[in-house]
Amino acid sequence: MYVYILAMVENRDEAWDVSQELWLSVTDALGGSGGIRRFTPWLYRVAHNKCVSHLRKRHRPGRGEEAAAEGAAEEGEGLDAIVVRAEDARLVREALGELSMPLREALHLSYMDGLTLEEVAGVLGVPLGTVQSRLHYGRRKLKEALTRKGYRNG
Repeated sequence: MYVYILAMVENRDEAWDVSQELWLSVTDALGGSGGIRRFTPWLYRVAHNKCVSHLRKRHRPGRGEEAAAEGAAEEGEGLDAIVVRAEDARLVREALGELSMPLREALHLSYMDGLTLEEVAGVLGVPLGTVQSRLHYGRRKLKEALTRKGYRNG
């Protein structure tokens, strides 16, 4: 959930704060008498709402660039591979940052978090066709942004 929230608020410290607010809300809700039928989509919906509330209060862009390099270093890759992966990740994050939040969020939920189209629709509170449209348009915009930045895969 932290990675999803970080992608939305784009600041590590703020993502940590929103994550803590999320888990407080989740524990309160789970302690209630009403059961939660489908936990994962419900959890993402609560996280989505927390992110939107946070961004409405204060929108302050910022990115941490070291995450990709840290992950690669843990896998034992060589320095050249770490640098390439970190640069690729940085370019993708920058390109995603150029997208509107609805497009960025649909792409993240579908591709990075692996939710089905129906689950993404439920999390975002939009029809299935809207999710499909956002994914199509988001992929196209992401590709255009990466091309402008000189990214070449392979």
